[in-house]
Amino acid sequence: MGNSRLVTGLFSALVLIGCTAHQPVYRPIATDAFADSLEQWSALHPDKRIEPHDRHQILAIADNLLLMQRNSGGWPANRNPFRKLSDDERLQFLKDQNAQDGSFANHTMFPQIFYLSHVYLQTGDVRYRNAARKGLRLVLAAQLYNGGWTLNARPATAIAVDQAVVDTAVTLDALRFLRKVAAGLMPYGYIPFDVRREAAEAVRKGDALLLRLQQAHNSRASIWAGAYSLETSRPAAARGQPLPTLDVAVSTDIVRYLMQIQRPPAEVIRAVEGAVDWFERNSMQRWYSRLPQVAYGGPWPHSESLPSTEPLWASHYQIDTSAPVVAGASLAAQDTGVVYGPGVGAWAETLLSEAYPAWREANIRPAGAPASL
Repeated sequence: MGNSRLVTGLFSALVLIGCTAHQPVYRPIATDAFADSLEQWSALHPDKRIEPHDRHQILAIADNLLLMQRNSGGWPANRNPFRKLSDDERLQFLKDQNAQDGSFANHTMFPQIFYLSHVYLQTGDVRYRNAARKGLRLVLAAQLYNGGWTLNARPATAIAVDQAVVDTAVTLDALRFLRKVAAGLMPYGYIPFDVRREAAEAVRKGDALLLRLQQAHNSRASIWAGAYSLETSRPAAARGQPLPTLDVAVSTDIVRYLMQIQRPPAEVIRAVEGAVDWFERNSMQRWYSRLPQVAYGGPWPHSESLPSTEPLWASHYQIDTSAPVVAGASLAAQDTGVVYGPGVGAWAETLLSEAYPAWREANIRPAGAPASL
């Protein structure tokens, strides 16, 4: 009897020791949204050897995010939190915590808040919740009076109006993020309701801005420029662009965003229909077919390299004429040697062939059709 109790006691002690020594296993968290920032970091440090964290080491990654976050609530762009930091790097991040270099460039801010929110839900550690909330508060405070956002992650009150440029891609990133927060979607269900209502109001203002900023050409709806002056609402040169231009990739994403709005109002339907019409009229193939061929007596140079089965677009178009800008030149009627190259892609192809037809069928009632109950 005594031996049995001794064996039972020893077994219980071993189980207790095993449970104490066991480390919790955390679920990996999606990091796809960090891709552009990590690519830029790698380009800036081509020779730097790193020791990456395993994707299950979410606490180590989250602690790096806490260290990299500025006291303002923002993060500097193009940092890599998925690696082990040296003591010197950690010390430098501590020294830089008061820096005013928070940025929205390359999707910065939103994946950091997403990651920390997931870590909080898995661990219950309020440090991660508080850091995510601080970042969210900055996103809300950075919204300009017209409903947009600049590249700089700082309160709108600290931005000079006459110098501010609304970045269209950043504004779209912010609206996608805040729409999820407002709806309490995973992992933002822990956000207080009053903050979620504030996020919903920010989305309302931002959506209205996107609809106002849609361009027009020849009295027909066009697409969106890459940036706009806050003071005048006129198109401005976006980051990396010498002149204001229409941005096809960003505009495609805006149309997809607008198509996700449930029970779209008439102004959203008009914006989607107008942009789709513009995409259909301004593919590179359409432009080549409209250019005069009299001087050549045949096809324009390089037009044979454009496949007839897949529509392609230039990445940028002129604001006033909707003329494609390829290799730094405008494809206008007088141009004679525009080369089909890296500035051309199929950004809107699946939008036109798949997403738009499905959206139209679901949201636009044919004339004369009875209203659904």
